[in-house]
Formats: sequence, C-alpha cells, structure tokens
Amino acid sequence: MVQYCRKCGKELDDDAEFCDSCGFDLNTNPTNEENKSEISQSNENKSVETKNDKNEFKNKLPLILAIIAIVVGVGEGLGTPMLMGWTSIMSSMAIAIIGGLIGIYLMEKMNEPVIAAAEFIITGVLVYMFIGRFGEISAVLFIVAAILALYFKGMNINSKKLWAIPILTFVLIFVLLIAGGALYQVNSENSIAVGNVTQNITDGGFGYYSGDVSGDIRVDSSFDYLEVTVNYYDDDGKVIASTIGWNELHPDSGKTYKFKGTYFNEQAPKTAEIKVVDSAKSKTPFYTENITIVTSSGV
Repeated sequence: MVQYCRKCGKELDDDAEFCDSCGFDLNTNPTNEENKSEISQSNENKSVETKNDKNEFKNKLPLILAIIAIVVGVGEGLGTPMLMGWTSIMSSMAIAIIGGLIGIYLMEKMNEPVIAAAEFIITGVLVYMFIGRFGEISAVLFIVAAILALYFKGMNINSKKLWAIPILTFVLIFVLLIAGGALYQVNSENSIAVGNVTQNITDGGFGYYSGDVSGDIRVDSSFDYLEVTVNYYDDDGKVIASTIGWNELHPDSGKTYKFKGTYFNEQAPKTAEIKVVDSAKSKTPFYTENITIVTSSGV
C-alpha cells in the first residue's frame, strides 16, 4: 500500500516510518501537532497582549497621576481654612488646574516629557507656596507625575522653544502675585483704623502679672478674614506671650469691633505690639502699633 508524506507529499513505501525527503515522523498524530501549534501560538499571542497592556498602563500612568493631582489640588484648596487667605486659596486651585492641564498637553499632545515634567514640578511648588502644608499631597503628586513622565516616556526634547512655557508660567505667576499683593496691601492699609488703645497689666502679688491690651478696630472694606494679634516683649525684645485679641470671618465693612489681648505670665512685659493681618501666615501686617507697658500693682 502506497502512502504519502503528510508534510511534503512525497510518495513513500507502505512500511516507511520517516519521510526520506523531509524527515517527517510518519507516526506523529497530525491532530496533536496542530493542537500543540495552535496552543503555542495562542500562548504567544496572550503573552504579547499582556505585555502590551502593561506597557500601555505604564505609558498612561503619568497622565493618570497628573489628573489625580489636579483633582486633589482643587480639593485641598476647598479644604484650606479661610485664615490662609481667600486669594491664596483661589490662586492655588487655579495653578493646580491650569498648570496641570498645560503639563498634560505638553506630555500627551506635544510629546515633550521633559518640559511637561518641569511644568508639573513648578505647579506643585507653586501650590505649596500658596497654601503650605494644606497643599502637600497635590504638590507631591505633581512631582511624582513629573518623575514618572521622565521614566516611562523618555528624556527627549523635540522643541527647545517650548521651555518658554514652564518658565513663563513661573514668571507670570510671580509678577501677578507681586503686583496684586502690592495693590492689595495699600488698599487694605487704608481700610483699617485702630484706636482707643488702653493697657491694664497689674502685679497680682502672687508671682504673676495679668491683664490685657484692648482697643477698637474699624473696617472700611471687604475682607475674607481679619485678625488682631497682641505680642508681649521683655527688655531684650523677646516675645514672652502672644495672643489673638480678635478675629472674624468676613467682617462687616463700615463696622467697628472691640479687641482684647490678654496677658498672664510670671514676667512683667515691657512693650506690646498690636498687629492686624488677614491670614495666619501674613508677614506684612496692615497695621502695627508698639506701646510701652506700665505695670501697676493690683495688691
């Protein structure tokens, strides 16, 4: 009986076990071989698909993290206490949104991971500068997004001209901040008046001095928050006590308020400083007055 090679088709003797042309094993079950081949090919396809899925996820990870940073930045801004100043809060949220979106556009549309990373880092730093520890998480997320963009998307720079974008972002924010801050400071100083300041610090005779410095503050403009702080100093100019004499969210324009900075300490204060600020981190008060303390005996 004549048989043929199932692989190359050559006519063979009926008792042949191998093809003398291609070497095919005639005892091999063709169905099993085909199944093995199909299974092998299927496994290879699955391996390639899995690898592609992992690569795609890694490629999208900087984008995902940047989006999360924007959302967290807005959430942190909304959760920041008003005493940080509404201007700072709004600025931090605007920077998180605009800076984050610019970074995403540079990374995804312009294929500029290095410049996008610089934009993310600048955005995170600016958010932290405006609201401090209340913006720590979003700042860290922006910086991590920058690192991942460099790691997964490479260090290529296609257009050096685009470096102007993160640089201008940084410069523009600070120009607006300085100009707006200067104007706000002048207007605020002209809208606050402190008067009728009195002091009443006495020696109680038990090794402690107590009393207060009090007065009036008139507000003639709209503020999100105002605070009167009274600091007490010793002979060497060192602060020995500090107290908030008054604070108010959205104080009424045209209204006069009373403040009182209480004192209780073993040491007699020599001077006191009255400061009016609009946030806990303000370094430039709207009003400052220094007075000499005359201690009386309460015995």
